[in-house]
Amino acid sequence: MKEGVVATERSAAYGAARELLEDARRLVLTTHVQPDGDGIGSEAALAHHLRGLGKEATILNPHPTPRRFRFLEPEPPIVAFEPEAAEAALSGTDLLVVLDISVRERLGRLEPIVARHAPPTLIIDHHAGLASIEGFDLRDTTAAATGELVYWLLKGWDADLTPQIATALYAAIAYDTGGFRYSNTREVTHEIAADLIRHGADATVANHHLFESVSRARVRLLVHALGSFELSANGRVASVVLPQNVMDKIQAENEDVEGIVEALRSIEGVEVAIVLKEVNPRATKVSFRSAGQLDVRRFARGFGGGGHRNAAGAYIQEPLASVVATVVPAAHAEFDPGPGRK
Repeated sequence: MKEGVVATERSAAYGAARELLEDARRLVLTTHVQPDGDGIGSEAALAHHLRGLGKEATILNPHPTPRRFRFLEPEPPIVAFEPEAAEAALSGTDLLVVLDISVRERLGRLEPIVARHAPPTLIIDHHAGLASIEGFDLRDTTAAATGELVYWLLKGWDADLTPQIATALYAAIAYDTGGFRYSNTREVTHEIAADLIRHGADATVANHHLFESVSRARVRLLVHALGSFELSANGRVASVVLPQNVMDKIQAENEDVEGIVEALRSIEGVEVAIVLKEVNPRATKVSFRSAGQLDVRRFARGFGGGGHRNAAGAYIQEPLASVVATVVPAAHAEFDPGPGRK
C-alpha cells in the first residue's frame, strides 16, 4: 500500500488507542442502536483479538443482533441489552470501547447506565461531527467504515489477522460501502479488502449474508414500498412512508427495513431516496440516500441527524404524520433543480 496510507496506522492517535486497550484487562465493547454490519463486524474483530490476548472482552449492544449479521457472532456471543446484564458488564470495567458512533444518544438504552458508571472510554468512529461521549476519540472521517480503523489499529499492533478477524473486518467494510459500490469506496478500501482476503476472509460467505439473503417479510415490505412510493422534485426525490400498522400487517421487523431506501434510490431518475418509518406514536426514523454530489448529510443535519454525504439519517421526536409533512416538502425544495439550476 502507499506510504501515506501505511503512515496512518503508525500515528500517535492509533498508538494512544492501543495503549488504552493494552492497559485494560476487563473491557466492554458496544455500538449504536439497531446495530449494523460495520458496528458488529468491528466489535467482533476487536473482541477476537482482545480475547486472544487473554483479556475479558464483553460485547454489549443496545439491541439484539439482526439476522443477517449473526454469522459474525463471536464466542462468547454478543449480549443484547437487559438492565441487569448492562449493570453487571459496566460495573468495574477498565475500558468501554464505543465503535461506529460518537454521539451519546445513539447508545440508546445503554446511555443512562454508561453515564452513571462513567468508565474510561475509547471511541473508534469514522463519522463527522462533535463527539458527545466523553473519552479518547480515535476518528478518521475519510475512512469508508469503522472497520478500516480497526484494521489499522490491529495492523499496528502486529495482530494475528485470523480468518475470523479478517472476515469480520471484510464484512464491516463491505457493508458500509454497499459491496464497494458507494462513493466512500477508495483505492485503499480495495487494498484493505484484498489484504483481508489474503488473511483468510471469506468474502463469499460475507457477501451472501450481507447482500444475498433476505427474509420473506423484507420481500413483502419491498413490494409494499415499490407499490406506494411517491415522487417529487420532478422525479428526483422518491419517498415512502412506513407506519407501524403496515409493519405489523407484513410482520416485518426493524431490520427488514434495511435495503428499502437503496431500492428506491435505484429507480431510474431518482437521485434522493427517503424512507420515513414510524418508531412509536411520538418518534420517526428517517433514512436518506443520494447519488453523486447531492449531500443528504447536510440535509439530515437540519433535522438533528447526520451521517455521510450519500447516506444519512435522522431520529425525530415527532409523530410520523408531522415528520412527513415537514421532511418531504423540504426535500422537494432542496433537491428540485428548478429553472436555471443543475
